[in-house]
Amino acid sequence: MADEPRKNQKNVNQIKVLLDEEFEELLNCAAQIHGTKKAVLAREVLKSWLLDLVGKSIRDDRAA
Repeated sequence: MADEPRKNQKNVNQIKVLLDEEFEELLNCAAQIHGTKKAVLAREVLKSWLLDLVGKSIRDDRAA
C-alpha cells in the first residue's frame, strides 16, 4: 500500500512539527470548529502565513 502512487500528487512532502501542549489544544479546537483534520488546518495556516510573509518581503523590496 505504501508503494502505491498517490492519486493527488499535490501535497506529498511531509514534515514533523513538535508543539507545546497549549498549541496542540488550540489546533485541536480550531480544527473541530472548522470541521477539518488538524493536519489539513495546520497545512493551510502554514501556507497562508508563508504566502503573506513572501508578499510582505516583495512589498518591502519594492519600497526600498
